[in-house]
Amino acid sequence: MFVSGLIPVYICLIQAAAVNHIPAEIITSIISVEGGRHGLAVTNKNNTEDLGIMQINTGAWLSLVSKVFFDSDSDRAYQVLKNDDCFNIQVGTWILKRSIILENGDLWEGVGRYHSSTLRLKKRYIKKVKARYVKLFHKNIS
Repeated sequence: MFVSGLIPVYICLIQAAAVNHIPAEIITSIISVEGGRHGLAVTNKNNTEDLGIMQINTGAWLSLVSKVFFDSDSDRAYQVLKNDDCFNIQVGTWILKRSIILENGDLWEGVGRYHSSTLRLKKRYIKKVKARYVKLFHKNIS
């Protein structure tokens, strides 16, 4: 039963990776570092929340997501980001793609920017995700 629940999430992850041209292993590593899960909302020190499996920040993204996908209904956007794992992964991967673009196509700098645009926090996050990538996939990082 537990494994069968993961299959749809994995399919969403593979689809989001393909659509955004990002390796699925990178997305998996971010999800692992973020520690998110279905229905999770974590309140931050600045009173924003990180939602769902990819821990999408409400302060940075809720307004845009609600405008683009929910006719500006931020309550609905909040609930879907928190409770629809597939939608959360699609949006999280789109955010990652935007972050990579903002970093002139640099994958790892984009990974850091997914977490923060502050240099110190970016670098720390890149280090965490790289370490998780190596641990999960036993691959060297180029």
